[in-house]
Amino acid sequence: MYESFRRRSCVSPRMDRKPPFVIVHTLLSLMICLCLACATRREAGAPCPDIEMSAVVDTQTDSSKTVTLNDTTTILMSRTPLVATGDITGVTASQTEDQWGLNFTVTDDAAKRVHEFSKQHVGRNLALVVDGKVHGTPRIAAAISGNKYRIGGFNRADAERMATAMSNGCRR
Repeated sequence: MYESFRRRSCVSPRMDRKPPFVIVHTLLSLMICLCLACATRREAGAPCPDIEMSAVVDTQTDSSKTVTLNDTTTILMSRTPLVATGDITGVTASQTEDQWGLNFTVTDDAAKRVHEFSKQHVGRNLALVVDGKVHGTPRIAAAISGNKYRIGGFNRADAERMATAMSNGCRR
């Protein structure tokens, strides 16, 4: 009787299958390894650049801040940017003549903010700021439409580093 029971319970067509706990353990181990690999790669990558497009303002208020334009000049700009790093959906680095720059695409909401602001403030300036450094203060000549912008004034290495960091999912 014991042999009959043993044959029925221990030998079956499922003998070559792994027990469920082995499968679950293997899947969990793979998921943990994948999570650790992704977390390690992000930490080892280039830091995420802080990109802002803000209005240049004339007077100091609670909603403005001072930034350095160059070694001797400072400007006031709005604390609330029209475009920030989180609004950017794509970035590439490119060279125009002898100057490298970042070409970036923004969300539709950010493009609407820039369009509405520029439509109401023709003749004013915007500040293009990357990592706390002003890379230009273009004057608004007409309402700005579209969702593609460019910030120039970089060397090749910096432009490519920032574009790569942003393209690899870097977000603040």
